[in-house]
Amino acid sequence: MAKSKDNTFLPSFLCKHNQIEDVEETDNGLYLNDVYIPQEIILHILMFVDPKELLRCSLVCRNWNRFIKSYTLWSKLYRSKYHDKPKQLPWYLFYCLLTTDYFNNLLKNGNGQEEFNHWRFLQNGGHRCIIENPPVGADPLPLDVPEFYNQTSCFATSFGTCYKVQNIKLGKSGLFRYILNTYKPHIYLSEWTAGRFDCGCVYKLRCGFIQSETAEIPVVKPCAVHRVKQWEGSKWEKIEITIMEYPENIEELVFEHEGCDTQFWAGHYGSKMAGGVLKLLFDSIEPLPVDENGREKAKVFSEVKYDTNGEKETPEEMSEDFDDEFYGDVIYIDEIDVPL
Repeated sequence: MAKSKDNTFLPSFLCKHNQIEDVEETDNGLYLNDVYIPQEIILHILMFVDPKELLRCSLVCRNWNRFIKSYTLWSKLYRSKYHDKPKQLPWYLFYCLLTTDYFNNLLKNGNGQEEFNHWRFLQNGGHRCIIENPPVGADPLPLDVPEFYNQTSCFATSFGTCYKVQNIKLGKSGLFRYILNTYKPHIYLSEWTAGRFDCGCVYKLRCGFIQSETAEIPVVKPCAVHRVKQWEGSKWEKIEITIMEYPENIEELVFEHEGCDTQFWAGHYGSKMAGGVLKLLFDSIEPLPVDENGREKAKVFSEVKYDTNGEKETPEEMSEDFDDEFYGDVIYIDEIDVPL
């Protein structure tokens, strides 16, 4: 792996000293059983090879190495799978898309179908977070939402803040880390949330960044806030965050969500959540700009920028410290006059 400052995490097979220089054209690799096969046919045949195995085939000869590490082959593979016109991007971006899960949903157990596996509580106040199947006091989960994966359960919060997180390690792939640092694909988070029909609640969705030890710039977590007033809950709504600019050298992304009710009722009258998603958006990747010498320029981080369909957290909310437990008077639901 290259160690130069400008190409941190650059995989060895992309380093200049490992690139095969242009040589005089030969027919090597174009004859199979003494039958000449045009390179267009070779490329078509290679499209039927598992993309994860294609790099191994580049060892056959110089011509095959050139075919396999080409925009022509990988753009055809992209078009074949997604039925869309590919952008003019380096071949290894398509390779990463087609051979890894980084551009799929990285979150696990988003509906609580495995209890609280993969989750870690930072706060679990009130009567603690539980799993409801089906949701109590709210509409059932919609059946046509792919991120529910045919599950019918959800997390339900209480009168004290229930705040849990899931750390998503980005692995040691030099290629992926190079793409993340250089091309900065947008990071996308979403989750469905609902309140009960009879109680107000607050829900928050955040994305945390865990950087390498070399990171120097502290960053603000993107956050979306969704508030439900009493008697206006029960309907499931999708809260989304798209992060366009973020720091380099990220080792982990942290999916964070929290909720509680606003009336301090005993039980589980706080926000409900299900169907969480965290993924990188391949379609957001654009060709890099070039300088006056024709050299590509990587995107440089200055500050976190994001869009959301929820409310953005205020500075006061960002600095607010929540207690693990609520110390006021808990109101029990049987003491409330519920209108007919």
